[in-house]
Amino acid sequence: MGGGTATSASGRPAPRFQRLSRDERRDQILAVARRMFTELPYAEVSTEAIASAAGVRRGLIHYYFRTKRELFLEVVRELTTRVAYAVQPPPKGLSLAETVEWCVERFLDAAEANATTWFAAVDAEGFGQDPELMRIINRTRDLTVERLLKLLELPDPSDTLRAVLRAYSGLADAATREWLQQKSIDRKQVHTLLARSLLALITDIAPAVERN
Repeated sequence: MGGGTATSASGRPAPRFQRLSRDERRDQILAVARRMFTELPYAEVSTEAIASAAGVRRGLIHYYFRTKRELFLEVVRELTTRVAYAVQPPPKGLSLAETVEWCVERFLDAAEANATTWFAAVDAEGFGQDPELMRIINRTRDLTVERLLKLLELPDPSDTLRAVLRAYSGLADAATREWLQQKSIDRKQVHTLLARSLLALITDIAPAVERN
């Protein structure tokens, strides 16, 4: 009978094709892809499934992103850029120790909000050690280090300090994984670990490394 609502093979209403601008359509596909890559291993996500969930034709995904790999890389690129620049400057008048505490707290906020997608990107089961993915992740760590140096207002940071802070980012990744995935420590404990480690690295360990 005419006038009924179309349904998919699963019995649910079929997604309606909405008239959106080019940027809106691209953002819509990215949002669906971000959710699906978070929920499922990379190998189990198809462009056909993304298109169906987004209510678009599969050809549009290839039009905007060419391949599933390129779409996944764009999801990771968007997330990492957003997280790297998410932290706003701390309140004025804080000591270095207080600023470190404040920065770690903001980092934990971002980690809690985006951890599932970030871990999906880092692990990327079925994606392999893709050079472009590694470049995105390494660039994100570099951006995060530069952002941290700016927030801490450290005078004339050296290349050695930057290297030490990049090493610290590995500790931060491992600590958040213990907190959010393994549940072996809680947020207060991971905050203590990261804040005290960062302060020690800046005030004691990095200068000692610099002298050697």
